[in-house]
Amino acid sequence: MPKIVLTDVTKRWGNFYGVDHLDLVIDDCSFVTLLGPSGCGKTTTLRMIAGLETPTSGRIEIGDQVVFDSEKGINVPANKRHVGFLFQNYALWPNMTVYQNIAFGLKNLKKYNKQEIDEIVKRVARVVKIEPFMDRYPAELSGGQQQRVAIARTLAPEPQVIFMDEPLSNLDAKLRLEMRAELQRLHLTTGRTFVYVTHDQMEAMTLASKICLIENGVLQQYDPPLTVYGRPNNLFVADFVGSPSINFIEAAGAQNAESGDMLLTVFDGKPASFRFTKAVSMGAWREEEKRAADAVAQAKAERAKDKKNVEKGNVDKVFDYQIMRVEDDGSVKREPTENDYVIGVRPEMIEIAEEGGLEAEVYSAMPTGMETTVRVRVGNFLLTGVVFGGVTYEIGSKVHVKFKKEGIMLFSRISGKLIGTGGLDV
Repeated sequence: MPKIVLTDVTKRWGNFYGVDHLDLVIDDCSFVTLLGPSGCGKTTTLRMIAGLETPTSGRIEIGDQVVFDSEKGINVPANKRHVGFLFQNYALWPNMTVYQNIAFGLKNLKKYNKQEIDEIVKRVARVVKIEPFMDRYPAELSGGQQQRVAIARTLAPEPQVIFMDEPLSNLDAKLRLEMRAELQRLHLTTGRTFVYVTHDQMEAMTLASKICLIENGVLQQYDPPLTVYGRPNNLFVADFVGSPSINFIEAAGAQNAESGDMLLTVFDGKPASFRFTKAVSMGAWREEEKRAADAVAQAKAERAKDKKNVEKGNVDKVFDYQIMRVEDDGSVKREPTENDYVIGVRPEMIEIAEEGGLEAEVYSAMPTGMETTVRVRVGNFLLTGVVFGGVTYEIGSKVHVKFKKEGIMLFSRISGKLIGTGGLDV
């Protein structure tokens, strides 16, 4: 199966950038999800690779074939790129049986005889487990069965790459879970490259070998799911991935020169220390951060010299994170300094105990059987934790909160970028 390479790919309408100078390599036989909020550019990226949308500039390669190059004037049409597309709408012919729907595309290709078509249809039907329904019409099938027919029709012409644009969004929650497992198995069975668009971070986490997270047309992170979850590049990634959402805590302070720990104040004045799992020198980190910012500024300056360049109207900004409070105190965020930070704490990194740590009050408790989502009040601040097992808490009861010694994240408030991970003592 082919590798897909996007080099400096841009798509804009006027000064609105749907995709902003994207560089991306999708390895052969991988399962990559394009993840992000509505309007971020993920579907536009998928459509450009498939040939359904023409990029403004850049270069796209599928395997050994250059399918688009703005400088050389190459733009291979979608039907010549040998790819398959699975849409959100199944797009099944209501007047055709399951067999006829799967065979429809093969007949149009006009390169298979009747016996070959029959063999292919039966083979893909076995792969997606719809053999008993070959004589039924789409209206006689459940949503999951219709989705399987659409998948079989996509697989039948043996495409090099299979593109999926939110194919499970029309299914109910239970069926979506089942179909995720089916898609995982299908990826291994077929050995194809899958590129999957979704705004559902749970789908991305459970399906992908790599997540490509996009916001405002800009690639934010491209890594395996557990890396995206455990070491997000910035505040936006940390906030977007994870359910329940991550807790953000504002902090201020400096690094202890001897121990390397960050000596901070949190929750309006409470002393805290953050110890990096892997040693980080804040001086060296800031120098590296400045070099990276200078490189970005230089690249923008070089592009500005091009007469065809258009300044981006939808300007990129540092993510505006939210601090959960019981009551809005009316405070306005001040301009951050280099000594201002944001601590990110995943709900499972919070330990609720009867003694030790921070004094807190149970604000809400939502048991689901396997786990309980607990929101606790620390002063005017709210923290969300997850306790595994059949545990319940009485609203208003007094508890103590501790943080685990690893997996806590420290971000710069100026750039929003991750500095490192470690443990937090308050």
